[in-house]
Amino acid sequence: MLHDPDNQSLDNERPLRDITIGDAKRVVVYSIAILLAVGLFLYLVNQVFVALLLGVVAAVYLLPVQTWLEDKLQARARSALITIGLIVLPLVAVAGYAWYELSGYSDYVQQERDNIIASISESLARSFPVERESTRYGLNTAFAEAITRSAAAVQSLRERSALLLASASLFFFTMFYVLTERNRLARYIKVRVPGDYLPFYEQLTANVGGALRGALRAVFIDQTIKAVAICALNFAFGVPLALVLGIVTFLIGFFPLLGEWAVYIPVAIYLFVFEDAPLSAAIYLGIGITLTLSSTLFLRPKLAAANAEHFNFYWMLIALVAGVYTFSIPGIVLGPAILGFVKAVMDTFVGDVNYETSLLKEEREAQSEESEAVTISASFDPEQSGL
Repeated sequence: MLHDPDNQSLDNERPLRDITIGDAKRVVVYSIAILLAVGLFLYLVNQVFVALLLGVVAAVYLLPVQTWLEDKLQARARSALITIGLIVLPLVAVAGYAWYELSGYSDYVQQERDNIIASISESLARSFPVERESTRYGLNTAFAEAITRSAAAVQSLRERSALLLASASLFFFTMFYVLTERNRLARYIKVRVPGDYLPFYEQLTANVGGALRGALRAVFIDQTIKAVAICALNFAFGVPLALVLGIVTFLIGFFPLLGEWAVYIPVAIYLFVFEDAPLSAAIYLGIGITLTLSSTLFLRPKLAAANAEHFNFYWMLIALVAGVYTFSIPGIVLGPAILGFVKAVMDTFVGDVNYETSLLKEEREAQSEESEAVTISASFDPEQSGL
C-alpha cells in the first residue's frame, strides 16, 4: 500500500476530540520514554557536562585553523590532531614550567620559614604599634593554618584526579570528534528537527552560540590583559618569578574563589616587608584591586557584549557574575548558555508581536490624544496663541 503524505498531514492535524485511547496511551508512553532518556543522559554526563560543552565550543573556535590545514594536507583527521596539538602543547609547556618554578620556591619558603616570620615581625613592629612576640605567634599560627589548608587542597585534588583526567580526556576527544565529524553532526540534527521548529533552531544557534563565543573570548582577552599587567608590574618592581606569576595570574583568574588577588596581595606584602618599599607595595596593591574590580564589573562583560552581538552590557554582566557565583568555574560557560537559551525561547514564542494588539499602540494613542488636547487648549488661550 502506497504512503499518502496528504493523509499523514490530515492525521497530524486531527482535532483533539478525534484522538483515540490508543493514541493517548502512545503519547504517554513516548513522553515517559523521552523524559527517561533525557534524564538518564544528563545523569550520565553530569560530572563531565562542562568538559563536553567546552570541547564543542573550542572545536568551533579552532575550526578555521583546522579547515585551512585540511586544505593543505588533504587529511581531516591528521589536520584535526595538529590543530589540537597547536593548543595543547604550549599549554602543557607553560603549565609545567610554572609548576616547576613554584614547587622550588615553595620548598625554599618552607626552609626559610623562621627567617621569614622574623622579618615580617620586625617590619610590622617598625611600622605599626604591635608587639613583636605576639606578631610572631600570630604568623606561626597563620603558617600552620596555611600548611593545613594546602595539604587539604592537595588531598582534594588527588581525590578529584580521576574526574579531572576523565574531563580532560573527554574534552580533547570531543574537540577531535566535532572537528572530524562536523558535517555528519549537522546533518544528523537537521534531518531530525521538523521544519516547524526552524525559527527556534535558528534562535538557539544565534543566541546560545553568540553568548558562548562572546563570553569565552572576553574571558581569554581579560585574563591576558591582567597577566601582562602583572608581569609588567613584577619586572618594574623587581619581583622574583615575574613571568611565572604572570602565568599564574592568567590561570588562576578562572577560579572565582581565588582570583588574581591571590597573586598581588602576597606580592604587595613581599614589597612592604622584604624590600622595605611601602610606596611600591601600595601602588602594586592598588593596581591589583583596580584590575579585579574593573575586570569583573566592566571589562569582561563589555568585551562579551561586543562579541556576543545579541546581548548588551547589562545582560552579559548578569550572565557572567551570576553564572560564576552560582555554578563556580562552570558558570563561565553555563551562565551565558542559560541566558542565550532564555532569549531564544522568548524571541521564538513572543518575538513576533502584533503592533495593533500591543501595549505600545495604546501608549502612542494616549500620547497622541494628549498632544491634540494641548493643541486645542492652546488655540483657545489668548496668551498662548499670542493674541
